This record gives sequence, C-alpha cells and structure tokens, in this order.
Amino acid sequence: MLKRILSTPLQNLNHHIFYQQNIQVWLKRDDLNHPLIQGNKLHKLQYNLIKARELRCDTLISFGGAYSNHISALSVTGKEQAFKTIGFIRGDELANEPNKWSHTLLEAQKNGMGFIFLSRQEYRQKHIPKFLLKLQEQYPTAYIIPEGGTNLLAVKGFKATATTLEQQCPNWTHLFTAVGTGGTLAGLSQYSPADKRLFGVATLKNSNYLKEEIKKLTTNNNWQLLTQYHGDGYAKSNSAINATQKWFETEFKILLDPIYTNKMVYAFMQELQQGKIKANSKVILYHSGGLQGRLLLRSL
Repeated sequence: MLKRILSTPLQNLNHHIFYQQNIQVWLKRDDLNHPLIQGNKLHKLQYNLIKARELRCDTLISFGGAYSNHISALSVTGKEQAFKTIGFIRGDELANEPNKWSHTLLEAQKNGMGFIFLSRQEYRQKHIPKFLLKLQEQYPTAYIIPEGGTNLLAVKGFKATATTLEQQCPNWTHLFTAVGTGGTLAGLSQYSPADKRLFGVATLKNSNYLKEEIKKLTTNNNWQLLTQYHGDGYAKSNSAINATQKWFETEFKILLDPIYTNKMVYAFMQELQQGKIKANSKVILYHSGGLQGRLLLRSL
C-alpha cells in the first residue's frame, strides 16, 4: 500500500474578488497527500496496485506523453513498491535523442522506469483490445494500467476523497478539477451527491470525445466538461493562463502545476468573471498535484 496523508486540508481562499461576488472558495490540497505521487495520481493507483499484487504481477506498464504526471507517479510507485516499470511514451522521435527528454522522463528514468517510444500512430492503439492482448502476451507478469491511470479501479480510489470533502464542507455547491483522461472527474462525480455541480477543465484540444469516456466511468450526471480553456493544447499555455497562475500564486502563496491546475484555476476565474457562478456559491478547487511539472520547460 502506498504511504499517504489520509486527509489533506481544505484551505479557505480569502480574497476581495470573492467577497465582491459573494461566494466562498476553498482549495482542496491534495498536492500534499504524498511528496512525489501527488494528488489524483495517488488515488488512481491505490486499487490498481492492490489488483496487481493479487495477480502477483512484478511489472507495471502504462502509457503517457513526455510531460505525463502519471508516468512520473508510476515510476516513483515502482521504486517505492518494488515493481519494475515500463512507460510506453508517445513520440518515437525522442527514442534516440535523450537530450530532448523532458524533466518528467529524466526523473522517471532515474527511478528505474524503462521506455518504449511509439509513433503517434502506434500510440493511438493503446486502448485497442488486440494491441493490449499482444502486449500482455509479451509481458506475461505485467499489470497494464491505461493512460493517465484511468479505469474503474481508479474511479474507486476517489471515494475517500469525496467523503472527506462532505465532512470538511458539507454545503459545497461547485467543484472544479483539471481533466486529462477523465478519471478524476468521474471519480469525484461518482461519489459526490447528485445535487452538487462538478466542472472538469479539459487540458487538451479537441477533447469532446472525453465526454463519452467519462460517461462510462460514472453513473452520475452531476458533471460538465469545459473544453474551451485548454490554452492551445496539452502542456501548452498562453499569456492569459500564465497571468492568472502568477496572480494566484502571488496572492495565496500556493504553487500550481503548468500542465493541469493552472488551467483549472484559469477556467474558474473566467467562469466567475462571466457571471456563471451565482452569489452564495461555495466553490472547491481541486489541487491535483503534479508539481514536479514546475521544472518543465513550457511552450507559450
């Protein structure tokens, strides 16, 4: 079992902007639940690791891009829990050019993860049963985890978090979380009361397809996917998002990551400024960790 802080703080964000709008805002500090396997990744891996142990697997395999928080978390998990780890990484152009590897890949390699670099065409097969069956045959003692760690076992890992939120702030009305593959939004939705409103902020362009994926993972319909705040795509940003991140970090002395939570906060502030969050709302912003991403070079 992964070592973790079982209950992370729900930190009140006091600011005159929120007072003027007559709302209350909190930050769920799941960036504090583990020093390296932070936030949502810890929850997603919890029951998948139990299943891997039950199956007596000695290797963890998963998929991700060069800036994947999931790949980073999986490499640390393998090191901590004595699993071999293999990352199938999108971008075969990186195979022979380690000088172009992201900090995420370099750190994952230090943690003992091996890499297989796939072309973008090959990478699109990551969810196809025939491809996965062949991969399982090639690695018979491996436990294969989907991209981003997202599956039904990952969803189950958010039950405790949702329960804790109800204890910490029973009357919350809105929750914002970043979305990569949809597992975090699905998990929080599944275990939150039906009258709550959950907003997932897509960090990828052209992410409407995620709506159908999320529907497969939760029986609740208390969520909405916001697809307009991606900042020109995954691991990319723009001046407006960067300015909001700088403002937030200066005002509240809390770091955001440059891939996910910066866009989540930007989306919340945009929705607030557009009058989409009514007075007397009680809003939770979910900090999903990923702060190793602070060391990444960003494309602006």
